[in-house]
Amino acid sequence: MTNRSLVAVFQPIRHLGTGEIVGAEALTRFVDFPFRSPDQWFADAESIGRGLDLEFLALETAIAAASRLPANVYVAVNLSPSACLDMRLSRIVRESGLRPERIVVELTERSPVADYARLTAALAPLRSAGLRVAIDDVGAGFSSMRHILKLSPELIKLDRSIVAGIDSNPSQKALFAAMLSFASNIGAGLVAEGIETSSELSTLAELGVETGQGYLLGRPSVLPAP
Repeated sequence: MTNRSLVAVFQPIRHLGTGEIVGAEALTRFVDFPFRSPDQWFADAESIGRGLDLEFLALETAIAAASRLPANVYVAVNLSPSACLDMRLSRIVRESGLRPERIVVELTERSPVADYARLTAALAPLRSAGLRVAIDDVGAGFSSMRHILKLSPELIKLDRSIVAGIDSNPSQKALFAAMLSFASNIGAGLVAEGIETSSELSTLAELGVETGQGYLLGRPSVLPAP
């Protein structure tokens, strides 16, 4: 953390009909020894009480790099509920130089929420300014629907676990059709994660899913120097 030995990489989020890049998810990569996965670094930081400090360093790194993205592309950043309750979030967004409507905060369903009312209140001023909330990894566990019902997100990101093999699985197609109807009724957009084959892409587009990300559509990469 002292050396700021991390970088932000971006995975494109594309419109499935046109292929246009509409957003990019910021992911953290660590470039210092010992080399280990981002999850391990964040877990280690959490274990010594520095988890939020590392989250905000990663956020600042991502926001700074995102300033080089095209103005019509939003940046999605992963944050824990605890980070959303911290006053540092408002300061970073305010000082970022990015319009709030270009920032999407992704909350994973794997992160427990102790007090939805408090979290909703903490995010309300930022959302009023234009910042959007996404629920990530929907379908990977049991808490995602509660997150969605309690937080009314602007975006719902469906996990790779229910995208994989959708081209040959009628039940998955039915689930996506239901989620599309549900998302439309609550005014949320739907993003399919982990698209890896052309058949999956074609099936999702035929079902009416508008946006998605995955290795087929672009791998995470560092932005080139300006």
